Amino acid sequence: MNILMTGGTGFIGRHLVPALVNKGHVVYILTRRDNEVDSENVRYIKWLDGSLPDLAVVSIDICINLAGAGIADKRWTAERKQLILDSRVDATTELVRIIHDLNPKPRLLINASAIGVYPTSQTTFFLDTEEHVAADNFLSETVISWEKAARASGIRTVFTRFGLILGKDGGSLPLLTKQFAFLIGGPLGEGNQWYSWIHIDDVVAAILFIMDSEQFEGPVNVTAPHPVQQKKFAELLGQAMKRPAKVATPASMIRLAMGERALLILEGQRVYPQKLLNQNFTFQFPQIEEALADLVQE
Repeated sequence: MNILMTGGTGFIGRHLVPALVNKGHVVYILTRRDNEVDSENVRYIKWLDGSLPDLAVVSIDICINLAGAGIADKRWTAERKQLILDSRVDATTELVRIIHDLNPKPRLLINASAIGVYPTSQTTFFLDTEEHVAADNFLSETVISWEKAARASGIRTVFTRFGLILGKDGGSLPLLTKQFAFLIGGPLGEGNQWYSWIHIDDVVAAILFIMDSEQFEGPVNVTAPHPVQQKKFAELLGQAMKRPAKVATPASMIRLAMGERALLILEGQRVYPQKLLNQNFTFQFPQIEEALADLVQE
């Protein structure tokens, strides 16, 4: 198939593009750099420069939208928050405009999203087969605006609501391992907050699975089926790194150091990937112990 993608050079994209190529797909990556051909199956097309890319000679089968500035790497100043929001909504709006100009239309838009739309809770299981009241914070507001922009595509759209993505070369793991490098790992705050995590390999497999099925539409929770509370996550991460995990860091200290961004690690949601499991998707890393054993280098 011909795949049109944004965010192809980001963390998920760096893992997804080779998987798509291995399956014989041709990937057209919308990027800010000049047009070029990376290989027979990967083409880069410049966009967001005031002009729309010329795709008239290409029949696009599926669009995958992964564009967006990172949320975990920098303090959330007013300017950074605006960039996080605008980078998602503006890129999605531009991609939707391109979709409307394509003939024939793609059969599917897979739009990145996040479980941050759900309220934080220690008791509620958030399923993608049910309606839930959105949280009242910056992350939720961003997700709502992001998904609203994608809904205007006019084609079948899937919102892949990612949890904490764990990978060696990006995602949430580098942030969560920092304290262990200084032998001060352990619970963050009270440690009762839920971490709904997923291995990057399962993220890629889930996207490929969604591409091959006609059964998915709307929100899809892309998280492992066994979320863990942060104190348990810290204990298992310490074991995997062969580091102690007994030094608790007060929530007040984390908020002082990270500001509003602290909610990424101090609050959480217990999320379940009901739609993926209903379609018999098989996770390679369903348990956190298996994921950490694969990802953590001593």
